[in-house]
Amino acid sequence: MRLTCLALGLCALLPLHLLAADSPHALDEFDAMIKLGEDRLIMGDTHGILHVYEIRDEGYDEVWTSEYMEGAISGLFIGDPDGDGQQDIVVYTETGRLHYLETKKYTTIWSNPPNEYDRITALTLANIDDDEQDELIFCADGRLIIYDGRDQFEEWRSDQTNIAATDIIVADVDGDDEAELVLNSGHVFDARFHDLEWQSPESFGERMGVIDLDDDGIAEIVGEFRGRFIRVFEIDLRREKSVKR
Repeated sequence: MRLTCLALGLCALLPLHLLAADSPHALDEFDAMIKLGEDRLIMGDTHGILHVYEIRDEGYDEVWTSEYMEGAISGLFIGDPDGDGQQDIVVYTETGRLHYLETKKYTTIWSNPPNEYDRITALTLANIDDDEQDELIFCADGRLIIYDGRDQFEEWRSDQTNIAATDIIVADVDGDDEAELVLNSGHVFDARFHDLEWQSPESFGERMGVIDLDDDGIAEIVGEFRGRFIRVFEIDLRREKSVKR
């Protein structure tokens, strides 16, 4: 199957190597589409199927499709959550499934039990403790979950049961030299000890970014609302950033 960039909703006939992080059509804008090396991309669709494409001239050829992944594909990552020194494809579905796939032949390395979670709304990978591998940090069934990526078990789950986050960022956003888990639902947790540091009375938008806009050494959270409108939050001061005229 031949797939052009236009069919992907990207810039027509744009070579894959030009889809860099600073491109206005960067692939990191899409949760369920990622680059796989310099000549491949992998996409998960709403029907629960993964597709791998390789660049051919000015378009892409589909070289592999998965079996049904038991739910619409919500997000893809490349990482080493099992700590074996090899990069894996990490997949999560809306219906609570987690899968690790090998990056060459796309064989499934591990999947979580089918009924472990009903719904996962957001997930990211980060090493937030003293071991060598990444943890899976995700929101499932209203809770924030810290999941051991190597031994595949829950390390911790939040007491809060009504968390409806769809985006998670791991960053130091209060200047204490320790990372926080920032959920776009407005929850801010300490990454290491998992204490709830702040619950904002409003959300941080549908999607978030981190940047130090005022050069004070403390990063702000930039939230995107309704797909276009931007608001900036100072987590250390627990408020929306003041507008200076």
